Amino acid sequence: MVKYTRILSIDGGGIRGIIPAQVAVRLEEKLQQKSGNLDARIADYFDLIAGTSAGGILTCIYLYPDPENPHKPRWTAEDALNFTIGSGRDVFKTSFWQTLKSLDGLVDEKYASDALEKYFLKNFEDCKLSELLKPCLITSYDVERRKATFFNQMDGRKTPDRDFFIRDVARATSAAPSYFQIPKIRSMTGESYALVDGGVFANNPALCAYAEVRHEFRIPDDRPDKGPTAKEMVILSLGTGEAEKKYPYEEVKDWGQVEWIEPLIDILMSGISETVNYQLIQIYDAIEKPHQYLRINPNLLDEKPLPIDDASEENISELVRIGKEQAEKYDAELDKLIELLLA
Repeated sequence: MVKYTRILSIDGGGIRGIIPAQVAVRLEEKLQQKSGNLDARIADYFDLIAGTSAGGILTCIYLYPDPENPHKPRWTAEDALNFTIGSGRDVFKTSFWQTLKSLDGLVDEKYASDALEKYFLKNFEDCKLSELLKPCLITSYDVERRKATFFNQMDGRKTPDRDFFIRDVARATSAAPSYFQIPKIRSMTGESYALVDGGVFANNPALCAYAEVRHEFRIPDDRPDKGPTAKEMVILSLGTGEAEKKYPYEEVKDWGQVEWIEPLIDILMSGISETVNYQLIQIYDAIEKPHQYLRINPNLLDEKPLPIDDASEENISELVRIGKEQAEKYDAELDKLIELLLA
């Protein structure tokens, strides 16, 4: 039987991270049922987890070691869902003064970062990237060096200058421009990095994860100098919903720079995610293994608007509902994928 390299990839999307977190709850339940191990966790059945923004935070949670047993995950998928909901409630609220000072995000960050940083410090404490249970790929973008930055547990274990506190990794990957202040974080050797949300270049990090596995992983049995190919990979890609606003021609045709700022960010992020999905579909179709790639990403175009920063109880309940609905919709596909994960 083929031993697959198993990849979980999770998109960015702010509070809409509840959707993939809820799908992961059902995935973990299925893994427990089918493996016969009631203590099974997401981290046990994936060889690499990749995430951007909300997906990057979920990656940290799934791979976070239990202080009482450093070889096992501390939290369940249900814990990760509750973390996403709880942090969203705390973080996506702002004072009248902050709204006035920032002109609702136009001239300054929309939300203060204090609550976000306190939440990460409280839950992640001093755990380091190198201490995570499995390889990971968490995205961010270095605005000073002008380059994509990937936080990778394997790199952190190799050299201290690529190792960081998890609380700083989570802060960097989720520093959405205009929503939060850009953080400046430091590696274990003190080198500083000014970083923003990885969604500016890889809101869907699945193809980055594929490339990482091809380059960094090795197959010791028969090809010790080469990594696994697509035939030897299984990829589960979880999105936060296609909720793109439509822009009618008559409305946008005469827009200038100010009007285009927010729509361009929206279009770029969704376009990148769609392109990555298209590319991976083509890769797996070309090798006649389409069942080894599964993308779960609800189409929200017909739903009421679901902003990435709406942490109202009504919106949270709706996102939980959508996540459960997606898990049910893809129930058969998840069962088939789990057979590969358990192989």
